Amino acid sequence: MVSKPVSIQKVIDRVGNCVSRDDLHECGSAAQYSSIKELKDFRPRTAYVLLAQERWDGEQAKAGRQRMIVNFGVVTAVQNYRDARKGAETAEEIDPLIGTIRDALIGWVPEGLSGDREWGLIEGGVLDYDQNTLLWIDVYQTQHFIGGGCEQR
Repeated sequence: MVSKPVSIQKVIDRVGNCVSRDDLHECGSAAQYSSIKELKDFRPRTAYVLLAQERWDGEQAKAGRQRMIVNFGVVTAVQNYRDARKGAETAEEIDPLIGTIRDALIGWVPEGLSGDREWGLIEGGVLDYDQNTLLWIDVYQTQHFIGGGCEQR
């Protein structure tokens, strides 16, 4: 199928293969992320890959193929119960982890997408936090082409 959505599994595999288990204990999917109800329930040093949006770029289709812009979010969670400096130690813990995940994804070209481009980082920031848990989200973007018609059988 040439018109299926981009697979988040490719991103999960990439992060899982490029980031040491000493740094990141687990990389999961949107289903795992959505099952967590409270900040305190996030496992430390975990990441979750979320398909944020896949949209048409507005260009007219050519030869039955349409360009799609794809945005993914990677949510990273850390916990620090000894942080007496109101978040400073937690930031020191998450910054290298975010950098390692970024190194794995920026400039990456996944196999199997038609017309795909290198992944780029659009933005990053704190998604949520409390006294002990910090969630950070980075949003990445690429493109691919869909369509091409069905084959006659």
